[in-house]
Amino acid sequence: MAIPLHKRRKVADFHPVRDGKTVTQFCKELGISRQTYHNIKSRIAQKGRAGIVPDSTAPKNPIKKFDEADKIAVVHARQELMEQGLDYGPWSIYYFLVDTVGPDSTPSRSTIASWLHELGFVDANARKRPRSSYKRFARDLVGELWQIDGLVYRLFDHAHTHVTIYQIIDDASRFDVGTTAFALPENGTDARAALAAAFAAYGT
Repeated sequence: MAIPLHKRRKVADFHPVRDGKTVTQFCKELGISRQTYHNIKSRIAQKGRAGIVPDSTAPKNPIKKFDEADKIAVVHARQELMEQGLDYGPWSIYYFLVDTVGPDSTPSRSTIASWLHELGFVDANARKRPRSSYKRFARDLVGELWQIDGLVYRLFDHAHTHVTIYQIIDDASRFDVGTTAFALPENGTDARAALAAAFAAYGT
């Protein structure tokens, strides 16, 4: 609990010999602990009378306040990602803004998600199907079916370079028959090249 200024001033002015009472007696009368007394005296010894006033409790790095213009920037970023045919979820919007306006002017992912929900851009999640309704299509034998998947990954370099990773997995064994990265966005040519390399390595 903060000690009122009038009590802090009394501590600053108190002297055991001059006032004819012990520190313990003085603290009991003032309703403070001896530790508090010594803390205040120590501050005054270091800072003079200015030490009577306690330090500010405000955070040294206050949370950045965002305004309506920042919300509009989030909506515009979402629209631009949609028009490019890219993912436009909170993480995608976050990285888009980091690249365009810089990290200092970009709200957190949770703030972006909250704004999207507030503005009505988030659809309520439909009830998930029970797992018992899923039909397993996994093959029983190795080599019957390969699955290929493409994903975009951001490198940890200065430019945050995007690469597209194609992963090809055998359905029965879950063995990775070919993981390859390309510099271009996902496209049929690179996907076929990844498959051709897997065929060359493991046959058809």
